[in-house]
Amino acid sequence: MIVYPINWNRNYEELSIPEKSIEVDIIKIVNIIHDILKDIKIFDLAYSGGIDSTLMLLFLSEFGRNINTYTISIRETHPDIKFARIGSSFFNSNHKEFIVQETTKEIDKFKGDNAVRQFFENVQKYTNSIICCDGIDEFMCGYYDHISMPQERYQYYLSRLLPEHLIPLNANSGKVKVYLPYLDDRLVNILRNIIINKKVENDIRKKIMVDIGYYYSQSGSFPEEIIIRNKYGFCDAFIKEDK
Repeated sequence: MIVYPINWNRNYEELSIPEKSIEVDIIKIVNIIHDILKDIKIFDLAYSGGIDSTLMLLFLSEFGRNINTYTISIRETHPDIKFARIGSSFFNSNHKEFIVQETTKEIDKFKGDNAVRQFFENVQKYTNSIICCDGIDEFMCGYYDHISMPQERYQYYLSRLLPEHLIPLNANSGKVKVYLPYLDDRLVNILRNIIINKKVENDIRKKIMVDIGYYYSQSGSFPEEIIIRNKYGFCDAFIKEDK
């Protein structure tokens, strides 16, 4: 069940309309995320090995605490497993992988229900609270078709965030308490007011997250290969063949 932020079930499509236009300040964004994590005090992370969850792993590691990371797939050769191993080794997290078989239930409504449900069935053996990174793709233009139709797809994906991602996440996570730092008001109120052409530029999606990754990689604090990896959705962990 989602416990943070408490207003997670808001109308996100309304937030596609900016209140004002602001400049990108990646240091300010990083500092806000640090403040959010100080309040949450959770050090278990749902980890796909992508840039969003690896940046979250980086921010958590800066608190000097042991971090537990968890990754799921239908096979050990899936890119999420490969890059999660790279990231967990880089940041020295206590890493667990769940290699499972695809199963479906009558209650499954969306493509990702199967993966999410099995992920939390396994996670609950180790923790009752976990950070997930939902929402950042929507606010940072992280989907491939954000490149061709940035404004239209920005509104579209924000309209889908609650009914097709968060409500199923809330249902499928069971008694595990789910924390969503990327949807904290302090961060959302910044991201919603950054104009879209600063979030997606040419063929670079989620440019601000990419810039943060490169900012840290310059000092050797972030694995550059994770910045340039292909994006996979969470439910794609159950794709039987690599893309």
